[in-house]
Amino acid sequence: MAKPVNILLDESLRAVARRRAAERDLSVSGYVRELIRADEAATRADPGDLGALIGILGSAGELTDVARDKHLMIAQAFTVYR
Repeated sequence: MAKPVNILLDESLRAVARRRAAERDLSVSGYVRELIRADEAATRADPGDLGALIGILGSAGELTDVARDKHLMIAQAFTVYR
């Protein structure tokens, strides 16, 4: 069951909300619900493990493991996933 919620918007935010809602053929309430659902979905999405990217660029122009050993890494990847 839906329950009413009051939010305060200054005139500029209210104008944006009305315009964006109209662009989507929604009421302002429907637009706010859409934003909350999208925010919740983005929060639940798994961004993946980015740990492998840490240090990938190296420092002072030195070759990284990726640049130096890319052929070995590619071979290992194909061996592991067979």
